[in-house]
Amino acid sequence: MERPTLRQLEYVVAVADEGHFGRAAERCSVSQPALSAQVAELERRLGVTLFERGRHGAVVTPEGGPLVARARRVLAEADDLVREADDRAGEVVGTLRLGAIPTMAPYLLPTVLAEVRRRQPRAELRLREERTVDLLARLRDGDLDLALLAGPVDGDDLEVAELAEEAFVLALPEGHDFAGRAALPASALAGLPVILLEDGHCLRDQALSLCAAVGASPLGDIQGTSLATLCQLVATGQGVTLLPASAVAVEARPGLGLTTRPLRAPAPRRTVVLAWRRSSPRADRFAELARALRAPVKQACRA
Repeated sequence: MERPTLRQLEYVVAVADEGHFGRAAERCSVSQPALSAQVAELERRLGVTLFERGRHGAVVTPEGGPLVARARRVLAEADDLVREADDRAGEVVGTLRLGAIPTMAPYLLPTVLAEVRRRQPRAELRLREERTVDLLARLRDGDLDLALLAGPVDGDDLEVAELAEEAFVLALPEGHDFAGRAALPASALAGLPVILLEDGHCLRDQALSLCAAVGASPLGDIQGTSLATLCQLVATGQGVTLLPASAVAVEARPGLGLTTRPLRAPAPRRTVVLAWRRSSPRADRFAELARALRAPVKQACRA
């Protein structure tokens, strides 16, 4: 059987990502007939229909799913080969793809990016903000090089470096009975209406665990899509919420109708980590970057 070309694999992955041959062609800067012909030729060679074509787009077939996943890995390996050849004298040259979860991206990425640019000025940064499960899938598929996450992160295929421990604080509406208090015990949450992020956010799971431990009452009918939304709901008196310390300067700044209070030890906290593939040719450089990030990220995680 004749081998597929990398270009054909790129076309297949583009169609899978876009769900549409026309959009995939635009992404690959090629005409749709040319892309469609190459995908059809690859299907003929493999003897497998990769896509179910319809009036509204293209869907990966059950038989094509594993092959599309393999195509992603092949392209990632090819990209790694080029990066390994390009990187010189400890410097990262070319595209560096970094992902971060939504509860870290607005607050910690500025610190991380400043350090990356200082240490790797020739790196071309590409950023993505997604939930943990999606970032890990992209990391393993080779669509990302690094991911900023909340630990722990499982998987022998990944290297995970701890950057900082970040405490949570209690966000309250101005004028709340607790607003004039100093540090509060976590048990102060008991009986308070706690607003949480929607399903899929790791911060929601951490907050639920704390609520269960102290007898707090999470509001099931009011959820937020972001920390900014949670804080707006708190400011209007809908309840209280937990904020990572790094978010306080942005989401609870003066004038927004919020006040925050620290929680006494042992305060709830999360671990900020940087993850990458063990197989990455840049693994040593990523480990060096993680070491350099520890001090500035710890500083950013102080309320």
